[in-house]
Amino acid sequence: MTSFLTASMKSTCRKLLLPLGLIAVCNTSLMAVKHEAVKNSVTFKKAIVTINGTVLDQNGQPLPGVNVYEKKTKKTTVTDGNGKFSIAIEDGATLVFSFIGFDSQEVAVKGRQTLNIILKENSNTLNEVVAIGYQKIRKSDVTGAISSVKASELNLTSATVGQALVGKVAGVQVSQTSGAPYSGTKIRVRGVGSINASSDPLYVIDGYPAGNNVSINPEDIETIDILKDAASAAIYGSRASGGVVLITTKRGKDGQGRFEYDVQGGISQLAKKVKLLDANQFIQLLIDGRNNAYKDLWVNAGKTWNDSMFGDNNATRITNVGNGASVSIPTDLYIFGTQQAIPATYNTDWQDELYRNASFQRHNLSFSGGNKDIKYFLSGGYQDNDGIVDNTNQKVINFRANIDGNVSERLHVGANVAYTQNTNREVQEGRYNLSPMMSALIYLPYLPARDANGNPIQFGMGAISSAFGVQNPENPLATVEQLKITRKGSRSSYNANATYKVIDGLSFKANLGTQTYNEKYDYYLPTSLSNGNNPPYSTASLTAANAIAQTLSQVDQLAEFTLNYNKTFGKHSLDVLAGYSAQKTTSDQIRVSATGFQNDYIGEITDKGADAGFFTLDNSRTGKSVNTLLSYFGRFSYNYAGKYFLTGSFRRDGSSRFGPLNKYGNFPSVAAGWNLSDEDFYNNFLGEQSKVKIRASWGLSGNNNIPNYRTAQELSAPGGVVIGNAISTAIWPNAIQDKGLGWESTSQYNFGTDISLFKNRVSIMANYYLSYSYNLLFNQPISAVSGTSSILTNLADSKVRNKGFDLQIDGKIIQNENFTFGLSGNIAVNRNKVLNMGGASTIFTAGAERSYITHITQEGQPIGMFYGFKVLGRVTADNLGKVAPSAASTNPLKVGDLYFQDTDGNGIVNDADKTVIGTPYPKFTYGFALNTSYKTFDLRASFNGSYGNQVLDGQDYYLYNMEGSGNQYADVANRYRNEANPGSAWFIVHLELERKVIALVCQVSIFKMVLILDVQTSR
Repeated sequence: MTSFLTASMKSTCRKLLLPLGLIAVCNTSLMAVKHEAVKNSVTFKKAIVTINGTVLDQNGQPLPGVNVYEKKTKKTTVTDGNGKFSIAIEDGATLVFSFIGFDSQEVAVKGRQTLNIILKENSNTLNEVVAIGYQKIRKSDVTGAISSVKASELNLTSATVGQALVGKVAGVQVSQTSGAPYSGTKIRVRGVGSINASSDPLYVIDGYPAGNNVSINPEDIETIDILKDAASAAIYGSRASGGVVLITTKRGKDGQGRFEYDVQGGISQLAKKVKLLDANQFIQLLIDGRNNAYKDLWVNAGKTWNDSMFGDNNATRITNVGNGASVSIPTDLYIFGTQQAIPATYNTDWQDELYRNASFQRHNLSFSGGNKDIKYFLSGGYQDNDGIVDNTNQKVINFRANIDGNVSERLHVGANVAYTQNTNREVQEGRYNLSPMMSALIYLPYLPARDANGNPIQFGMGAISSAFGVQNPENPLATVEQLKITRKGSRSSYNANATYKVIDGLSFKANLGTQTYNEKYDYYLPTSLSNGNNPPYSTASLTAANAIAQTLSQVDQLAEFTLNYNKTFGKHSLDVLAGYSAQKTTSDQIRVSATGFQNDYIGEITDKGADAGFFTLDNSRTGKSVNTLLSYFGRFSYNYAGKYFLTGSFRRDGSSRFGPLNKYGNFPSVAAGWNLSDEDFYNNFLGEQSKVKIRASWGLSGNNNIPNYRTAQELSAPGGVVIGNAISTAIWPNAIQDKGLGWESTSQYNFGTDISLFKNRVSIMANYYLSYSYNLLFNQPISAVSGTSSILTNLADSKVRNKGFDLQIDGKIIQNENFTFGLSGNIAVNRNKVLNMGGASTIFTAGAERSYITHITQEGQPIGMFYGFKVLGRVTADNLGKVAPSAASTNPLKVGDLYFQDTDGNGIVNDADKTVIGTPYPKFTYGFALNTSYKTFDLRASFNGSYGNQVLDGQDYYLYNMEGSGNQYADVANRYRNEANPGSAWFIVHLELERKVIALVCQVSIFKMVLILDVQTSR
């Protein structure tokens, strides 16, 4: 039979039937068809469609750099600078839109060809916006060590910016210089790198470099960003070696105008009293001191002592040994015949008398709102803060207006106006005879504080000072009531800026501003206060009475112009900044003092009228000065696919403070970052939605914190010189200046990581840094033959190292609709060391009290270590004669005395035996905070402290002197008195005529905490 089914026909049949699940079985003439499961099915490819679209944020703004990819095949594209994208995929596929700072979104195409996507922001801390100097970027793009504190995290019960930052930032140490309500704070970022120049950070408020005298209402702050490493701070060049604090104030937002009112009130009190001797304990101390002095003087004269002589009256004592003030005892304190102390009639706690529970109140009112064309934020504040010392107070008035407007699609303008006025009622601080706080510690506790009419009893110690060898401060209550110190200052800031969009991606910004500060200071020491051993209204008190009036006027002017280019090319993003800045600061100060007051009716300098004979111009605090800074700067930032980052900056500063040979300084930096968690291999290694970034940077920053005109030749005041046989008036060079005076620079390396865990419940920032400061600015001593004793210069080859690490952890433990609870903590370690003094000799610095040398700076040690005699123990019967005596002591060593380290082993303790006895640098600093809210109530608490450092306490000079000349610490009651009464402390009472042998007593500061509670209700 002839076959009519050809091969081609058979093949065609099989192809047609196979997709239907049918099998064609053919021979030469027949074909059978049967149904059978198809093992290898044939699928048809879906149609390829091109999807176009735009990705916007919740405010309708385009988002460049968004990753757009097909979920199955991973085919990817990126939105351009206008948020637009185009991608060819199979019809029906699913597109995923992913962008740092926003929640990812999946969209099924389903036959559509155009998509408009709106991404919602998420709360990941790596996606917050931070200020970096002249710009703001996403935190995920940061390559340096920058710490950010939001308004909701600040200690809003604090009156100053520094206090609001306490315990909030790792590597940033905030300390208050005084407990007065008007006192400032000292901020140190990563240690001290300078010997003579200041290590204060630079403060920049809304783009305006404002120096370190910051007057701003904490309620007006939106965020504070701290540039800790040199790479981040290098964009500010010569002023950034101490770090940079960028403060951004609140601005208006879209929406209906909103009023907010906040009121706070509370009580401040002395945290802890100093424990002192009570009246009877002090009386016994005074008796012991005078009796021991009497015995020492008698024995040192080569005479035999008998303890019955402790009953000698004052006249006999003076006849026997002289030195009446050293050996005499007030007759109302001691029964000479029985050698017994007379119990005290009064037991005055002078700290209770001086300090009070002080109230404070703060009121803040703000109004904000706006639309797409204009936004506004207006605020006003009032603060009334009493000090814990009577008659101290500060009143502050704040006003701020921030306005932003869109003139057109290309032109945006903004303006900031701020005003602060502070009125202070102050008290003097310092030595015991000036400071009522110090006077309250040493004032004799057996003396009464007030009379029956409630008036302070004056001249209590001064009346017995000469006869009985006690100090002579005035009653501290009289001092705070009668001494008048007032200060009234006003600070204004005016800042305007305009940003013009030249072309897509390129914008030009002009920023112009001025700040003014005016201050009036008045001081009046009345005739009604005693003067040492002279009573109120005495001739000496009338002579001592004086008034001071000081006025200060400062004007700062700023002009900055920047060009910013931002462009995205596929997965490549580039941001380039170039700028020019000029800043000028003018200061004018006059200080005049007056004497000759006969009464206190007027109580200020105008009491002396126009009589020039009573007035003196204080030349050291009167004068005008101008300093200028001219700068060119630039920065570029590049990232690829939001994963790899490279940043570089350069600034060239010219300062009028430096010599013509080194007027300009260059400050470069470079940094890189890697978003490790965006790599495919990461695969949520640390958990779902975890983020990990690694950073490294290097930068060079400078320090120009020196006085003005230190390179200009100064001339002396007119004086007399002999020319021939006559005296003529002449002037001459006042000092030698270094024309090559230049920048002190800090080079710093930083390595860090940012980690977000548990769906952003925990965020971690860790940094390790290594910095070197060199060309240190130093007042180099020179021979007086030159006409001056020192010259400010750079120490060639000098180098100071700071290294350490800081760690910050923030946790959102509970977050739901009605209740939130969060914890944060930080720890920082810094190690400071002088590597090279640049040929300078060891530097000794006086501090604490009476200009005694207390600090030393030398190679191999940190800057400013505590320096003095090292106490080894107490003299006993066993070691008497075996330990080295002190060359400065007028008495031979005896059992119960302290003895000191004989460093050079020559058998005598003198200045050559002084050594390092302590460190002001902590082993680590720490801070932690908690914040919780329930519905409309909010509670915050913050703690901070340091561990391992020591504190040089200048008041110990008086409170451990063992003379009985003023009250002492309570543990002096446990002093060594005799073999029968050895006590439990290292003390013995001797009146040392030369107190240079007294060692510095350092107190260890361990876990010192500050608690701030802020309870607020919804506004």
